Amino acid sequence: MARTPRSAAEKLAMRKKKSRALLLFNIIAFSVVVIGAVLLCIFVFFKVGNVTFTSDAGYDEADIRRVCGINEGDNLVLLETESREKALEHRFPYIESAKIVKHIPSTIEIEITPAETAFSVACDAGYLYVSASGKVLEIASQPCEGTTVVLGANPTNTKPSETITFGDDSVKEVYNAIAEQMTKNETQNVTEINMTNPYDLTLTYDNRITFRFGNMNGMSYKMAFGLEMLRQMETSGEITEETVGSIDLSVVPEKNKAFYEEDRTAASATPAPGDATAPQTATGRTAILPIPRVIPTASWTPQQTTAVTTQATPKTCKIWKRSPVFHKFFG
Repeated sequence: MARTPRSAAEKLAMRKKKSRALLLFNIIAFSVVVIGAVLLCIFVFFKVGNVTFTSDAGYDEADIRRVCGINEGDNLVLLETESREKALEHRFPYIESAKIVKHIPSTIEIEITPAETAFSVACDAGYLYVSASGKVLEIASQPCEGTTVVLGANPTNTKPSETITFGDDSVKEVYNAIAEQMTKNETQNVTEINMTNPYDLTLTYDNRITFRFGNMNGMSYKMAFGLEMLRQMETSGEITEETVGSIDLSVVPEKNKAFYEEDRTAASATPAPGDATAPQTATGRTAILPIPRVIPTASWTPQQTTAVTTQATPKTCKIWKRSPVFHKFFG
């Protein structure tokens, strides 16, 4: 039986069908080649050949590599990093944070941020050296020089590399509020934080200016208010590098104002070494007289432009109210 000739339309449809099949075959073949090349790179070419460090935080690089568990020849692409970063931060107290970065084709970079002691927190065993983030670095018998000494906090967790904890939640809130504001405002020269009396919390700035917070209520706002007040008074020249005084912030949450008092007896209360009139100890050293407490008896509002002083009580007392700008950012 003779075959019926195909029409032109049928021939066109057949050619299109063959073209689609050929295109599909080419796509599959190309994909196989690409996948093979990728797998070849992953398992053959991209291997760890070099490990670099941005810092060693005072530790031996060989010890860091050993804790990381990274060796030459390890697969670079498949290398897991998160658990290794956490292991470094836990094993080495003075590593604040660690980040492992992969650089194709064969380099591992370990970015280390060293921890710095920000607080020396008094405890039964001596002093805990603590970073600004709250990480315990070590225990020592004396405070770390140039850090803020914290008294009366009674920390409960003293293990290096762990976060400092306290038995009283209110103490934790106060500590965190002060630390947060110090970090936020990049405040330095805070000499001491005393939480021994929960109703008379104090902070000493540069051994000269005492912040008196009263109780623990509204500590974050009191701290922010006090720092802004100190900044403005230093800018205006009302507080200089020699000024000794105190800032009463106890009523800030209720009345949005604080009281500054300059103690002008502090300089005269400490005789100069070698002064013939200065009392001497048994060893011949100059005895330091106690600084008499100054009781505020005068105050005024910021609208007054001249300071009020009295001969009987050499001091300056001033009320500082919150400005609209301060209210916008801290209210």
